[in-house]
Amino acid sequence: MKTKALWSLFKIMSSNIFSFSNFIEGFKKGVKGIVRNIFLILITIYLIVFTGGMYILVMNNLGNNLLASGDIEKMPVYIMFIALSVVFFFGFVSAATNYYTGCGEEQFLAMPLKPVDIFGAKVGVTAITDASFGAAVVIVGSIIYGIKARLLTSPLFYLGMIITTCAIVSISLFVIYGLLIFVLVLFPKMRKRTILTGIATVLIFIFVCGYSFFSSQMSVSLDLHEGSLPPIIQMIRLYVEKAPFLMIFANAISGKILSILLMTAITLAFIFGIVPLFSPLYIKTLKGFSDIKSKKISRQKAQDVITKNVKTNSVFTTLFTRDLRTMFREPSFFANGPLLIIILPVIMLVSGGMSFFMASHSNINAVMNELQRIFLALTPEEILNIKYFCVLGLGAFSIFMGNCTNVASTSFSREGKALYDLKAMPISCDTIVLVKFWHAFMYCIIAVVIAAIYFSAGVALIGFPFTASEVFEVIVKGGVLALLVSLVLVFVEMFIDTFNPKLQWENPIAAFKQNVNAVVSAFISMGVVALFIVLMVFLPRNNLGILLVGLIFTVLAAPLGYLYFRYAVKRIPNM
Repeated sequence: MKTKALWSLFKIMSSNIFSFSNFIEGFKKGVKGIVRNIFLILITIYLIVFTGGMYILVMNNLGNNLLASGDIEKMPVYIMFIALSVVFFFGFVSAATNYYTGCGEEQFLAMPLKPVDIFGAKVGVTAITDASFGAAVVIVGSIIYGIKARLLTSPLFYLGMIITTCAIVSISLFVIYGLLIFVLVLFPKMRKRTILTGIATVLIFIFVCGYSFFSSQMSVSLDLHEGSLPPIIQMIRLYVEKAPFLMIFANAISGKILSILLMTAITLAFIFGIVPLFSPLYIKTLKGFSDIKSKKISRQKAQDVITKNVKTNSVFTTLFTRDLRTMFREPSFFANGPLLIIILPVIMLVSGGMSFFMASHSNINAVMNELQRIFLALTPEEILNIKYFCVLGLGAFSIFMGNCTNVASTSFSREGKALYDLKAMPISCDTIVLVKFWHAFMYCIIAVVIAAIYFSAGVALIGFPFTASEVFEVIVKGGVLALLVSLVLVFVEMFIDTFNPKLQWENPIAAFKQNVNAVVSAFISMGVVALFIVLMVFLPRNNLGILLVGLIFTVLAAPLGYLYFRYAVKRIPNM
């Protein structure tokens, strides 16, 4: 699959997500560009240290347990499952949003390019942007495994690690693109950008359900008696016992020649076999990809439209509907924004529900009886303390879910060049700002509703001795606190995007993934959530403490909102 156009296409497509040359150019754009790049470097280092550190600690502990039980050679099996889970979870939606962007595919099809060039570049972008996370999981985990198993002195260990990493990434990409192409070839009417992300979401649900079912089936066989091996060790043993072929991956990382050759064959088969095979099918699915369909109507229907009474909405309603439709119609906006607030609760419900229904009735009854025994032994003071922490948990969960959508931090960046059309309309800047605010704050309200439903269902499921009024009290207190904190976050994030909007982009993906505003806002959100938790823990754990936290964020939100609206109205004409 050696073609001259492949590398050029890959650079064009990957530049929509990250461009190293643009990053270097930032150092030549004065103080603002230098500060922005330094901040990006610091954020990258923080993410690597934090997430990498947590993963290293977990894998080191797992390695010690496996070494003590004499099962250290099975450690790569668990590493492989983690890597596949990471790639599948992020890869489905990423591949769907990059599958057809509407910004270049038609031009590529009109050029004298081979299908394998276009599809190969698409697969390469997914491999670099999302599958690379899975590759990092394999490499870091394998090094820890090599230390524990004393394999670092063997050259075959490093060869096996690299080739197995490529094989795992190849398998993941084969499954992701294979399923997407299969669905789009089998159901041509689904070749629409508006539903492509929905297809990827369904595939994620299928993956979560399958994984939950498999884990539940394995959990039934675990021996949880005192003195038995840790559950994770038993789980790995069961994996290998039920599917012995999984040891091929472990043997390849361990430096076994035959397994390494098999991993090499898998990688080469994907690159030189699967990619060329899928390429014509991919090009076939691109034909008919359009959200705009011209429909012929009869003369009678045309007359009905002409004579129909026209109902007009207010400017605010019309503009709000436009903003909402833009978010949901553009797959890259939806996948990087509201999808998380939709998919996270559903995944939790599906995964938890699957595990619950697959568990044996004896285990469920034993757990429920033990919980009831604990609940009956609680004192009134302990119940009040639990109720306080329920307010804390519901509030923190709502704040995180409502502000993880990146809607506020990309309020004006999502407009891109369309902002100039918006400014040319006879619409006041006050209305534009108000629409952007309510669109962002709407997801915070939805998050509170979802958290309230989950809390109510959880209390009913475990039989916690809360009355209906106490459940309502927790929901109201937690919801009000979450909305007050979210007000502060929305104003701060909108100020960041209003001050420095990213309007120059061709591919909508860049409005999120190349937008430093979204990254900065994510860290601010984490900091504010941490501040909320600290205040709730260290202030008096009663209604007075809740009142103080509410007053603190009310005092912060009021001037922030007033100053932001005044600033935004003056800033919009100069954007």
